[in-house]
Amino acid sequence: MTDALELKPIQVVCDNNNASSDQTIEVIPGNGTCSDHLRSERNEVSPLLSTPQVTENNSEQHVDGGVDADSLTRPKWSRELRRVKRELNEVVVWKFKLWTVLLFIFITIALVIGISIIVCAVVHDDEDEKYDKSSFVVGRFFRGNFTLDANSFISNSPDEETMRELEKQLIEVYSSSPALERYFYSVTINNLQDTAAQFKLQFMMPLEHEELIRYTLSLKMVKNVLLQHLYDRDTGAPFYIKPTSLHMEVG
Repeated sequence: MTDALELKPIQVVCDNNNASSDQTIEVIPGNGTCSDHLRSERNEVSPLLSTPQVTENNSEQHVDGGVDADSLTRPKWSRELRRVKRELNEVVVWKFKLWTVLLFIFITIALVIGISIIVCAVVHDDEDEKYDKSSFVVGRFFRGNFTLDANSFISNSPDEETMRELEKQLIEVYSSSPALERYFYSVTINNLQDTAAQFKLQFMMPLEHEELIRYTLSLKMVKNVLLQHLYDRDTGAPFYIKPTSLHMEVG
């Protein structure tokens, strides 16, 4: 390979101030082999030299595009929140912003609903609550019997006192019933033997009472009201009536 190259001596040029020195090595190719090698090296180096220029051009285009780099780094929900805030602050009617208009509409709807409820509660009259008790002229009677718990009262107490206590208990049951209170008239304890007692109930109805007999003043309804009261009482309560001993019929 040394035969193919011809070397020239190095020329060194120096000025008087020794400020700079240039060294030149000139290689003269002999048969063109070295020339091709150098040309390929220049081709390999030239793309590397042009890369920064492309990068610089891209960066210039990115900056010139006016894209907010900070907005790109924000999460999606943050960008959506900013968009919603911007839309709510837009002026839509006169000088009112959108959020002000929405708040006004919401308050108006709430006021309308509230006023409607108040008006309905004051003006509405329950027709079922309007009745004239003097028009209840038709009687309906029930009779039955039950057994007292022997431990719930003193056995040597007068029968009259025991009967009054039982009547008071039955009056309280039917007078406090929302369904039967208006029709209830009286209760009577007819007979008391030891712990067994017989009773009679009287209710008053209007002339048109077919529906009452079928539903409100039916035997099942009247009996269940008393039976529920007996089950709700404590076993040791005074004058305790055994629920299982209750018997009732119409008449």
